[in-house]
Amino acid sequence: MTRSLPTSPGAPPAAAPWRGSDRVAVPLAPGRAALGRLERLGRGAGPVLRQAGLAVFLLAPGAAEPVPELLRWLGWGPELRLPIEARAAYPGDPRVPGPRAAHWLRTGAGRPALDLRSPDLLCLLDALADACARERLGLPPAR
Repeated sequence: MTRSLPTSPGAPPAAAPWRGSDRVAVPLAPGRAALGRLERLGRGAGPVLRQAGLAVFLLAPGAAEPVPELLRWLGWGPELRLPIEARAAYPGDPRVPGPRAAHWLRTGAGRPALDLRSPDLLCLLDALADACARERLGLPPAR
């Protein structure tokens, strides 16, 4: 993955095609840790927002529904009670959050949101689950 494009905090990218984006949200600290790990590994993550203490990873429409099953397949079953919430888009979702409602951790300009065909979706989910588990156990972020 290439480095994210620089943006000013709180400023949405000029052309954001994320109307109706599905989302995976985790607490901010593990979200940032996972994002850093993915960048070090050269893997994609798609656009990421910081909103109300959460890191919100925007996904392509239709990608949120299988997230619980994908996490289970990766070995991160619901019995672990990790704070990972996947939400499918609904028709009234705004194109991008307003600058007062969210700040960009990583813009998606020129980078599409991950979909079910992307192997990076599995890497993202694994990195998010690992970061959430490490935070719960008081372990440092993975390198």
